[in-house]
Parts: sequence; structure tokens; C-alpha cells
Amino acid sequence: MTATHSRPALLSALLSLTLGLLCLLVPWTAGAAPAPEVLRAVHTDVLHTTYDGGALKLATRIGTGTYREADPAGLIFNLEDRGSARVELPDLPAFSFLGTPGSTVWMAPESQDPDLIWPGWDTETIPAGALRDDTVDLTLLGVDGPGAVEVFANYDEFTGTVPRIFSSVDPAYKTLHQPVGRHVHANWSFAAQGTYHLTFGATAVTPTGTPVTSGPITYTWAVGPYEPVTEPTPTPTATPSSTPPTTPRPSTPHPTTPSPSTPSCVTTVLSVGHVDVAARTVGDRLRFQVKDGTRGTPVWRDPATVAFQVKPEGAETVPADPRYRFLGTPGATIWQIPQTQSDNLLWAGWNTESVDYTTLNGPVRWSLDKVQGPGKLAIFQFDQFGAPLISFDSSKHLPQSIPLAAPTHAHGNWAFTHQGLYRLTFTYTATTKTGKHLTDTATLPVVVGTNLKPLCPTNPPTTTTTPTSSPTTHPTSTPPPTRKPTQRPTSPVEHSATASTTVSASSTPKPCITTPPPAVAPSTPTASTTQPATTGTTLSSGHADYAVRLVAGALQSRIKDGTKSGTPVWRDPAAVTIRLTSAAGTTSPGGAFSFLGPKGTPVWQIPQTQKEGVIWLGWNTEELKPGQIPGNAVTWRLDKVTGPGRVSVFEFNSFGQPQIIFNSADGLPDTYSIPIGTHAHGNWSFTKPGTYNLTFTHSTPTAHTTSTLKVVVAPTGGARSLHLEHGSTTQSATERLVGARGAGSGCRLAATGADVPVGWFVAAGLFILLGTGLLVVSKRGTK
Repeated sequence: MTATHSRPALLSALLSLTLGLLCLLVPWTAGAAPAPEVLRAVHTDVLHTTYDGGALKLATRIGTGTYREADPAGLIFNLEDRGSARVELPDLPAFSFLGTPGSTVWMAPESQDPDLIWPGWDTETIPAGALRDDTVDLTLLGVDGPGAVEVFANYDEFTGTVPRIFSSVDPAYKTLHQPVGRHVHANWSFAAQGTYHLTFGATAVTPTGTPVTSGPITYTWAVGPYEPVTEPTPTPTATPSSTPPTTPRPSTPHPTTPSPSTPSCVTTVLSVGHVDVAARTVGDRLRFQVKDGTRGTPVWRDPATVAFQVKPEGAETVPADPRYRFLGTPGATIWQIPQTQSDNLLWAGWNTESVDYTTLNGPVRWSLDKVQGPGKLAIFQFDQFGAPLISFDSSKHLPQSIPLAAPTHAHGNWAFTHQGLYRLTFTYTATTKTGKHLTDTATLPVVVGTNLKPLCPTNPPTTTTTPTSSPTTHPTSTPPPTRKPTQRPTSPVEHSATASTTVSASSTPKPCITTPPPAVAPSTPTASTTQPATTGTTLSSGHADYAVRLVAGALQSRIKDGTKSGTPVWRDPAAVTIRLTSAAGTTSPGGAFSFLGPKGTPVWQIPQTQKEGVIWLGWNTEELKPGQIPGNAVTWRLDKVTGPGRVSVFEFNSFGQPQIIFNSADGLPDTYSIPIGTHAHGNWSFTKPGTYNLTFTHSTPTAHTTSTLKVVVAPTGGARSLHLEHGSTTQSATERLVGARGAGSGCRLAATGADVPVGWFVAAGLFILLGTGLLVVSKRGTK
């Protein structure tokens, strides 16, 4: 009898062992759940909403230009703690819903930051007429995570509000009535780092009255560092499945700050527009960052992730004037970033306007520590009549430093003697009133010429170009009100299904962008919302600009008063007096400057380069963004001058020769075109003491505004700056919602990993134990 049952028992044992081995093998073969795809530093429409005539669906769309769809269940949306993601909340009532002032949130901004994920949503593929009212309701059904989640549009400077869209804590912001045929971006804010599960649903009604719904769809967000969950590799090791798809990020440096000699990869090359090598106060630290204004609203960048390019158009010939021997022999070619802005070249300055000088004992010092490259570097400015004032000269011993005793924003000529890749190591230092030493050092790559490959040999970045913009509409079912053509587009960023959407992580944003993200970035409001001061103010030292901006859709001329540290004050020119004291006095050198009078003629001058004890008056269109103004430029006109003498305004070319903008001596009006996003300085000259009234007009093809500025030229008396009222101001949210510099990261692909469920190993163990037991029993039964 026993022998007749031994074969079935043996088969059972072998079957159990086989099942156990299969359990171990299955996780590593086709049956394994694929690791999620991690999205970093890429454009994605998180809520990709589609309707095929029968089913309403929510998925995710990834990429630019050529899109691909993905199931949200297989994705991780990773907002890294880098770039402009970390935002310190300002003390502004409009942003109180995000948390208490001074607290930190992590934000994926409305307008693209190349270092971060750029999330949006779309209904572009749904045609008009497919759904009732051409509208889909997108609803935030639930949030599971370590902090509050808010999705909101950029600050609306016309209403003084921040349009909220979705909120995990306020039930009033759960559902968005989204028109079809749209593509929208907004700011996604998270109050803490960690993993979040955001559940959304889409609902609509067909033209026949039938409700349709996507059902709940969950999206997983990792805010901060993300590492896939992995289990210990079993022994013996089986062959793993193929690597799951990942979205590569642009090449970026390693998390550790590279030494000056360490080559690093960069994500952004800046070749046109306004940038500053800047110091700023972040908490109790002094940080060295690049203030990138090439795309409108400034973005604060880690110097390790950005490079400057001096294009071939920057080539100049060293003049015969012996004062320029520090640049080389007469006739030699050099390549320059010029002190005066040029439309097709980079315009690089230095900036300490975001340093809290009230905590410091003494100046901020800016030093050039080291230059690596094929040639020499010199950074120099001009005096009042074009003679070079050298700040740094690498042909002499380094380091060299200059003091910046007050909040400073200045430009100079950056001259390079050969083409190729340079690495410039700069340091900002300061000492607090408590004796604490503050310092930050970084190395900035500069490419002179067109060869960008040495920046990152494995993946050369591309350069930025002049940004463009398209009209935007508000993402609600209610049509936006009709506005004047010059008014700023409404946020969040949105464009029609037919608009171009090609944007790469290393190129300039295209039409779906209106304003860049938080940086002073971080994006957000672009102008101070303060009402202009209406009582008299006299300015005689420090930095100010004769500026133009849009307020409630109307063009407005204002004095942007930055003469005191902190937030600039916007003032009505009619309420401002510019006072020049004897510190502004000089004499005409004649020659090329004979328009000021014969050699030796007394003149009083606001210089292009800042001078102690003299107001430093510039002009400014930085508050205007692409698409707001027809032609993206403002005409600035000097209509009339009343006063005892002549008035002229002029700049310098690359070697100190005057380029006249306004000159009352040869007849008025004089006009000058200023591109939007410009901040520039020139020389303002007055030939006699007394009181002048300068009538200026800012105009566009559709609007204009005229105001008169009073200038008092006093031959004697010390410099003074009198503020005759206590003006309360609010800094622009663009300059208050500022993310601290994120740690650099190496040239790498997005990290992914496969998870093997513990249950497989438990099941395998049980089957193996069962099989072993049956074998023992069967062997005993055969004896």
C-alpha cells in the first residue's frame, strides 16, 4: 500500500519546490512591477485631460513639441530642493494663505525654471462643442502628505491679489472650471518636503446632458530628495528586468561645490540680456548667485549651473590711446561684455542690492580670486569723460578686491584677450556687527566665442535667445474682461491649442510663458504695488531710476527710488527733486565732448558710473514684460527743458567715446527707444547752476504718459538726501518670493529603481518549506 502512494507524494513535493522557485524568479522577470518613471526638470502637463466622444480621461503628458502620454500611476513628479524651488514667504498679506512670513515652502513655478519640473495641465485636444459650455471641471479630491498644498497663479498687480486655484486646506479652492482647448501653468506650492498623493477628478456634461467623469486619479509627488524604495537583493541573484524609462535632466553639477579647477556641467548659457554677479542675504548667510534677468523677471541661479557667453559680435580693437595698454597692444582684438547695454550681447554687472547692510559692519567686498583660461581678463568702467577705471586686471597679482559700501548695482566692461573657456573664481565677503565673518565663493564659467562643448563635454548646453510671448487668458469659464492692449496678461500662464509650445530646459521660454518664476525671482509679482509718494522728496545720493511701468493697464512714469536700503519706493516725478551739489562739479574736456562746451567749461554731471555723494540716476523698463507692449519697446522723449543752461544725456561706447541720447543745445524734442527689460545708466550733464524742469514722455504705439522732473544744481553745499515723508512700500513679490540656492547636482540621468514586494519572498519561503516537508514524508513512506 505504501509503495502505491509514493509517486503522488513525490510529485506533490516537486510541484511545491517548483512553485517556490518560480516565486523567487517572477519578481525579476516579466511579472515584476516596473519602477516608476521619475520626472525632473522637464515640462509636463500633470492633468492631461482628454475626451474621445465617449470617455473623459485624466492622464499625464510629458515633453515639449513632441509629447508622449503616460499613466500617472507609473510616475513620480519630483520637485527637487534646488534652484528657485525653496521660497521664503514674504510679509505680504496677499501671500498669507501659503503660511507665516519667513517660513519656507517648495514651489514648482508658473514659468519655467530650467532646474525644476515645470508642471501644468491641459485640455488642448478637446475640441469646441464636444462638451457643454466647452468646460471641464478639474477637482482636487484629496491630498495625503506632510504639508499643505496650494496651486495658484502669479500675483495680479492690477487687483493686488493672488488668484488661487487648488488648495488642500481651503474647501473654497477645490474645483477649477477649465475651458477646453487650453494649456495652463501655475505655481504648485508644498509646505514641507516629503511624499504627497494628490487625487484629482475630471467631470463634464455632454451637449445632450449626459454626465461624464474620469473617476479619481492619484498623482504622486516627491518634494525634496527622492530615492526609490528597494529591498535587499536575494541570493542567488536573478537577472533583473530591463531598466524602466526615465526622464533625463539637463546636465548639472555634482551636489558638492566644485573647486575652481573642477570642470562642471551647466544647465543655462546666458548670451543676451541683463545679468548680475550678485551677493544677497539669505537668512544669516551671504550668498553669491547670478541674478538672471535675461527673460524679464529675474531668476536667482547657482553660479555652478550657469555660464556666460561673449559672442563673436563682442569683438573690439584695442585703441591707440595709451590709457588702454592694460588690454594689449594697439590694434589687437579683444572680446567684451560692454558697460552699455547692447541689443545682441550679454550685459553683465555686479549687484549687492539684496544684501541687508543694516546687519553689517562695513562694506561688502567683491574679489576676483583666480582666472583660468586662454587669456587675460580685465573689468573696467569709465570716469565722467571716458577714461578707464580698472576694477580687476588678471595680468596682475590675484586676488584683487573692491569695496561696495552700500547697496550697489553697477556695470562695466568685461574684456577677454583670447577666445575659449574661462573659469572666473569670485568671492563676496562681509562682517556683521556682531563680528561674524560672512563669505561665499563660486566659479563662473565664461565662453568667449561659439564653442560651448568644453562646458560639459558629454552634453553641451544651448544658449538662451530673446524670449517671446503670446497673449494669455484666464482659466475660468467666465471670459476675461476686455482690457487695453498694453495691459499685462492675466495669470496663470495659458495659451490656446494652436499656440507654439516648444520649450526646452536649456532654452528660452516660448509663448506659453508670460513671466519667469520665483527667483527674486521666484515668479510671482513683477512690480511694487505701493502707491507713489505724493509729498516732496529730494534725492542727492544713492541709486534711482526714471522708470516706466503699467499700473491698472495704464502706462505710468515713476522715479524708482533705491537710495535707501530695502524695498525701492515708487515716486511720482512731480513730487521728486534731484539735487546736484558741488560733488557733481567737473569741467568739459572739449574734443569729443565739445557739446558740453569748450575745454574747461564748468559742468555738473550725474555720471554713468556711480560716484560717492552724487545721485546715480538711470532709466528702467524692467517692469515691462514681453507681449505687454506693442513692439516690446518704449519711446522715451525729452520734450522740453526750462532752466539756466543746457542739458544733455549720453552714454559711452566700448572705449569711452560719447554717444548722445538727449541734447537740449541742438533743439528738442529728442527721442530714444528703450527695449523692455532694460536697466541702464548714462551721464546727465548741466552747464549752469540753478533749477531745471525736464519734461519727458514715455510712449508706445497705443499709450503715452508725460511728467516733469525738477533738477536743482547747487554750486556749493554737501550732498544730502532728504526724505520728507514716511512712505510705506511693499517689495514686489517677484523680489520677495526668492528661493535660496539649491545644491548643485552632477551630470546625470533621473534615478529610478525596482521594488520587489516582500510578499513574494514570504510566499516563496512557504512553498519551499511545504515542498521540503512533502519530500521528507514521501521518502519515509517509501522505506
